[in-house]
Amino acid sequence: MAYNFGWKREDIIKFMEAMSLCGYTAKNLSTLLVDECNRLYGGEPGDDATSCVVRVRRRVPMNMLFGPPSNRDDGDRMMSLFFAKEGKHIICGGTTSSIAAKWLNKPLRASLDFTGDIPPIAYLEGVDLVTEGVITVNRVVEYAKDYIGENKHYEDWSFGKDGAFLISRLLFEEATDINFYVGKAINPAHQNPDLPINFNIKMNLVQELSEALKKMGKRIKVSYFKEPLRGSLIPGYST
Repeated sequence: MAYNFGWKREDIIKFMEAMSLCGYTAKNLSTLLVDECNRLYGGEPGDDATSCVVRVRRRVPMNMLFGPPSNRDDGDRMMSLFFAKEGKHIICGGTTSSIAAKWLNKPLRASLDFTGDIPPIAYLEGVDLVTEGVITVNRVVEYAKDYIGENKHYEDWSFGKDGAFLISRLLFEEATDINFYVGKAINPAHQNPDLPINFNIKMNLVQELSEALKKMGKRIKVSYFKEPLRGSLIPGYST
């Protein structure tokens, strides 16, 4: 409807060249291309449209810390392992970020920019992103499931500024190799039967997010900091 003689190859090239400069993933680029085709049809396509995009890039490591360890005395070792890893660092959870601030000997500053239903982010020198824990990660899982499906919410997390949007962009678009460091401490506040959050939900979120990221083609490693049957607390690993 927009072009009587069709959307020509050179027009598609110009459109995709402009989109490719934004750093979108192959999945988002293909979604943008098909959506643009549908727009040119006025939302009433007269034919089918299929898009396949291949994007070649260097591997980018990313590290995400979610929850404190079972034993408070094990916090230093957890932080040492986490910050020793190459790549950007994301910390989720108030207690966890406080432990990191103490380990880094840097002030933790909360953001005053709070809109929507996702808790605000915080700032900590030496950490690329600090967010709230379960609520934020649960929203990231929702976006991840949508991404490997119909990808309807890509415009939301591609441009939004809350913690869930920011984590989504880092994990979905930037990272190729993701290391999760998961503390298995039980938050007393989450044991209230009137609250929808509990320890099992937290562990399930990690599993669901890991599985979704694997379907995106990411390399995932999860390190759980838990209490073994004997001896002192050590991190347990699963891939």
